[in-house]
Amino acid sequence: MRKIISAFICVMMIFTCISCSAAPEIVPEYDPTVSEDSIDLNGQTLIMGMVQDYFFEGADSVLTYISNTEFGDLAAQRLKDVQDKYNCKIEFNYVPRTGQLAFNSAVAGSYIFDYIQEESYFLVNYIGAGAFVDLKTLDNIDVFDESKWGDRNMLVSTMFDGEIYGVLPAAHPLRVSNSMDGILVVNEDYISSILATDPRDYFENGEWNWETFTHCLETYAHTSGISNEYVHALAAEFGSFACGLAMCNGNDYITIEDDKVELGYFTPAAIDAYNQAWEWYFGATASNVTEETGIDNFIAGKSVMTTLSAWQILSTTGSIAYMMENFGILPYPCGPNADNPNDYKIGYSAADFTICIPSTAKDPEVSAFVIDKIYSPFEGYETEESILDYLSKNYFRDERDSKFFLEMSKNEHAYYHDSNHGIAGIGKLKESGITKAVEASRDLMITSAKRYIVPAFSTLQDYDEYFHD
Repeated sequence: MRKIISAFICVMMIFTCISCSAAPEIVPEYDPTVSEDSIDLNGQTLIMGMVQDYFFEGADSVLTYISNTEFGDLAAQRLKDVQDKYNCKIEFNYVPRTGQLAFNSAVAGSYIFDYIQEESYFLVNYIGAGAFVDLKTLDNIDVFDESKWGDRNMLVSTMFDGEIYGVLPAAHPLRVSNSMDGILVVNEDYISSILATDPRDYFENGEWNWETFTHCLETYAHTSGISNEYVHALAAEFGSFACGLAMCNGNDYITIEDDKVELGYFTPAAIDAYNQAWEWYFGATASNVTEETGIDNFIAGKSVMTTLSAWQILSTTGSIAYMMENFGILPYPCGPNADNPNDYKIGYSAADFTICIPSTAKDPEVSAFVIDKIYSPFEGYETEESILDYLSKNYFRDERDSKFFLEMSKNEHAYYHDSNHGIAGIGKLKESGITKAVEASRDLMITSAKRYIVPAFSTLQDYDEYFHD
């Protein structure tokens, strides 16, 4: 399990040579044989690089939870407890892109952070370049513990050539599901006003499929009795909707067998999904569907259903949860090629709260030790049931939404697609038509997959048996 890749050692030796002219900083030595309760870090300061982005609250937060909220208070207490117990100081440095700064410091051989938190979209170009520590090589963090560091399919974006460079704070509430894209959001007030069947009823009863979705598109569109404006049944961009639909029709995003690589976007089942989406958008229900998307349009009542990312649902004070009183969430409907009514998949192109240790951290084992303690479960939120209860009390009217919000990021549902390297190019189905778009994209996407995606998913295959809950 403790596999140290020779390439990593070479890179570290290079960085060491580069930095040998700098005066070394004296760092308290961590001794794994010492009892945890007696560990003393001698007042060491650890600098945590935190990214400021659309889903982060920046300096007005604690471990990315909004200050002066329940989780913000729990996070503040956790930091105090860790600092007091282990005699250390934790400082936060909020910057636009921590991954880039960590990479630059690795190239220069200079210390800047003891750990960083970043959106993995901005890490993939640096992950295979020796900028971060392979966390499998450290004693003080169990990267394979999915209950603490995220389901394995949520960690793929941090893997490359047999190494695992990042983890997610899965033991902290709502920090994994936040990464998911392509969630259907429903205006439940509209459903009630037009006396229509709630799509969540179809989902709960195992009937959320292309047939019932067609019925929703046919019946949900209406003229508002309040504004007298036309309300579309669905607002979603065609290309991304069609690709998401393909993943809910019995497809895996990538299949690797020996030297053969296949992407789920090009299977016969995927083509069927694209054709079905085309029928909804440009066939009999065309007038009931719009591609004028956006959270503002949905809040303004322009459609009954729309597609959003998870961070637009709960993450910030500008999200749906803070702006709309009565809404529901569910996945895309499953197609006829799916294994069962629950065989939906939801993608992500970036794991939002990825934690990495830079190769130039003062002592990676100390960093790993402190991270492990900081991101242990909060008191009162050690179980999934407690988080479900929190979601139902604070965000969702219907418990079904709370359950789905947590379920969608689990291994059987989550898949990673690397849009950073053009892998999502198949989404341009509308411009040239399905057949031409598929033919034009396949070779390029397979080539890109072999270069950027296979090294990640092959790593997942190599270590699949080591993951545990």
